[in-house]
Amino acid sequence: MMQRSGFLAWHRRLALLFAPLLLLQALTGAALLFREPLAGWLGPNASELPVRPVSDLARAAGSTGARLDRLFLPLGPGYPATAQMTGPDGHDVYAAIDPGSATLLRQGTILAFPLEAALQWHYRLMAGTAGLTVVALNAIALLLICGTGLRFWWPSKGRIVKALAINPRMPPRVRLRHWHRSGGVATAIVVLFSAMTGLLLVVPDLLPAGKSAQSAPVVTTGAQIDAAIDVAQRAFPHARIRDVRFPKADRLDINFLAPEDGPRSVHVVSVRLSQPELLKALPAEGNPVLWMKVLPLHAGDSFGLVGRLLLLAEALILAALAITGPLMWWQKRIRSK
Repeated sequence: MMQRSGFLAWHRRLALLFAPLLLLQALTGAALLFREPLAGWLGPNASELPVRPVSDLARAAGSTGARLDRLFLPLGPGYPATAQMTGPDGHDVYAAIDPGSATLLRQGTILAFPLEAALQWHYRLMAGTAGLTVVALNAIALLLICGTGLRFWWPSKGRIVKALAINPRMPPRVRLRHWHRSGGVATAIVVLFSAMTGLLLVVPDLLPAGKSAQSAPVVTTGAQIDAAIDVAQRAFPHARIRDVRFPKADRLDINFLAPEDGPRSVHVVSVRLSQPELLKALPAEGNPVLWMKVLPLHAGDSFGLVGRLLLLAEALILAALAITGPLMWWQKRIRSK
């Protein structure tokens, strides 16, 4: 069995190796917990006029000269629609569109959309499959860091309170070590929860996906888009559109909000474009994908404002631990010289 000092050694090695990524994950995760209010604060702000047809929003996105890949409808009144596109040079392009007037409010690279950048950094480090792999390894490392730290700290019976105490009369470097220890122990359960749910979100996207049949691309008109949306809406007449995907094929994929099934659940509909025809209509309750159940847990939606505030505290403490850990290691190296 590993000695107590061995747990500390592994804790330090893993923490030092992953500290920069843990800090990035903690800060981007904190921002994403309150994405909707932050989006309203960062802007751009849109009019509160009735939302124009999807074809009008798609036409506004197309005026940038980029190919539209995905269109997110506004979060609510005053919020813009967001288009994800591919530019002529193959790079990602984004645009914010006023949903009431179908006019461009902002366009540019992902750096012009900080919350989208935070999401892409948090989930895949803006590096595709390689980024997903690193994020998965980071989640595994966080589980091990948390586990080895708890095992090293674990006190004998009746000494838990004393083992968490911070002596204000000790030298600053010792108080720093005490704060690091107590902060880590206090948030351990929530950190383990976040690491596990994060891993469950990433791993399915790393598994090989089956090849879907591809039809020949078609020239899409506004009338075709609106007709396809009408067909899709009939499948779920009372649901609101969350987003529309425009694959390089003769179809539209539409996700409808399904809050009755869960905070992040969606009904999935696919419609042929060339001759509007329903290809698939999958209700949220019959959708087997894992992310619809796990993401509300990871993002705190399942627990309301209290849950998000708890996860915010965890993220800020984790960010502090990612800084104080290397700082303690550096202080020790300086003293040993």
